[in-house]
Amino acid sequence: MSRGQSYLISLVRKRIRQNPNAQMRSLALESRDSESKPDEQKSAGGGTTYTEMAKTVSTVMRERQRWQQTLVSDFPSFNFADPLFFRELLKSQNNVLFSLWFFRWLCSNYDYAPDPASLSLLFGALLDAKAVKAAKSFLDTTGFKPEPTLLEQYVKCLSEDGLVEEAIDVYNVLKEMGISPSIVTCNSVLLGCVKARKLDCFWELHQKMMESEVDLERIRCLILALCDAGEVSEGYELLRQGLKQGLDPGHDVYGKLISGFCKIGKYSCMSEILHTMIAWNHFPSIYTYQKIINGLCKNKKQVEAYCIFKNLKDRGYAPDRVMYTTMIHGFCEKGWLGSARKLWFEMIKKGIRPNEFTYNVMIHRHLTRGEFVLAGEFYSEMLRNGYGETTVSCNTVITAFCSNGKSDEAFKFFKKMSETGVAPDAITYNALVQGFCKENKVEEGMKVYKELKALGLKPSGVTYAALMRNLKMSDSVATTLNFQIV
Repeated sequence: MSRGQSYLISLVRKRIRQNPNAQMRSLALESRDSESKPDEQKSAGGGTTYTEMAKTVSTVMRERQRWQQTLVSDFPSFNFADPLFFRELLKSQNNVLFSLWFFRWLCSNYDYAPDPASLSLLFGALLDAKAVKAAKSFLDTTGFKPEPTLLEQYVKCLSEDGLVEEAIDVYNVLKEMGISPSIVTCNSVLLGCVKARKLDCFWELHQKMMESEVDLERIRCLILALCDAGEVSEGYELLRQGLKQGLDPGHDVYGKLISGFCKIGKYSCMSEILHTMIAWNHFPSIYTYQKIINGLCKNKKQVEAYCIFKNLKDRGYAPDRVMYTTMIHGFCEKGWLGSARKLWFEMIKKGIRPNEFTYNVMIHRHLTRGEFVLAGEFYSEMLRNGYGETTVSCNTVITAFCSNGKSDEAFKFFKKMSETGVAPDAITYNALVQGFCKENKVEEGMKVYKELKALGLKPSGVTYAALMRNLKMSDSVATTLNFQIV
C-alpha cells in the first residue's frame, strides 16, 4: 500500500532488516519486577513516600490550572524525573491523558530518559483508555518499541477507531517480526475494514490470512462484507461452505442474506436460505417474514408473497397487523380487491385492529374503482375507530376524486380540511390543480395554484405541464407567472 508509515513501523522494520532473528523482548516481566521493588516506597522528603507524593501531585494537576509553572517551586527538593515516581503517578491518576501531560512536561523540563517499563505502562494505559490518537502520537514522538502483546492490542484499537490502514501496517510489522497474530487480532482488522467500507483492503488482507485458521467470527465478517458490497450470491456460497464445516454464523447473518436477495429479486435463493435457517434451528422472526413479504409485494410478486404468508399461518405463526396490511396493500396494487377484503375481515376476526394506513389502502382502492359509497363507509369507520383525519388520509381522498374526474367533490373536501384543523400540503394542492386541469377548469386550477405559491409551496413538474397544456402558454408567460418546477 502506498501510504506514509509511522516512525514506529520504520524503526521496527529497520531493526528486522539488521537482525532478522531478533525479536522484541517482553517488557511485562521487567515492569512487574520494577514495580515490586521496595525502593518504590522510599522517602520523597520529610517522610513522604512516592505513593503519597503521587497522590498529592495528581490532586494539584486536577485542581490547579497552571501547575506546570508552580510544581517545582512547591516541591524544590523533589526529583520528579525518578522513573519510580512516574510509575506511582501513573497508578494514582484517574485520567491517563493527565499522565501523558505530566510525561511531556518531564521531557521538556528535565534531562529525562524514561525507562522501557515506564513507557510500556503509559502506552498500555493509553490503549486501555482507547486513546488511540494519543497512543499513535506517543509512539511517533518517543520511538518506543512495544512488546508484541501491546502491538496486538494497538492493532485492535486502531481498527475499532477506523484507522484501518494504520492497523494493517502494524499487523504487517508483527508478521515481519515472526509473530503470528491471534485470531482475535486478525478478525479485528477485517471487521475494521468492513466498518470503514474499505473492501479492497479487506480482500487483500483476507488473502494473506488464508493460511491461518478460519473461525466462526471470520465467516460472519466475510458474509457481512460481501452483502455490503452487493455480492450476496458469493456470501451465500460462503455460508454453505461454512455450514459444511459446522460453522453456523447466526441469526443476523441469515437475515442479512435474505434482505440482500430481496433487493436483487432472487427469490429462489431467498427461499433456500429461509429453509436452511429453519433447518439450523434459527426460527425466523415475524420481522424477517415481514421483510420477505414486503420485498415480494414491492416487486409485484404478490402470489409468491401470499404463499409464504399462508405457509406462515400453517406453521403456527400469527401474522401481525403490519403483515396483514402489507398483503392487503399488495393485493390492492394488483387490483385484487376481493382478496384484499377477505384478508381484511380475517384480520378483524382475529382481533387485529386495522390502523390508519390499512384504512387508507382500502379507501384509495375503492375510490380508484369509482366505488365512492364503499370508500365513504371505510372512511367513516376509520373516524369512528378513533383515527382522526390527517393530511395523509385527506390527500388519499382528494387524489382519488381528482383522478376520477370529480375535482368539485375534491375541492369541497379540501375546504372541509381547514374546518377540521387539518393542514394541506404540496401534495394536496398539486392534486387539485391537476384535477381541475384534467377537466379543463383552468380558472379554478389557477386559483389553487396561486394559493400554493402564496404559501411558499412548490408545484410539481406534472402540475406545471398540466397548466401549460391548458393555458397554451409560452415560456415567457410561464416565467411571468413565476412557475417553479421540482
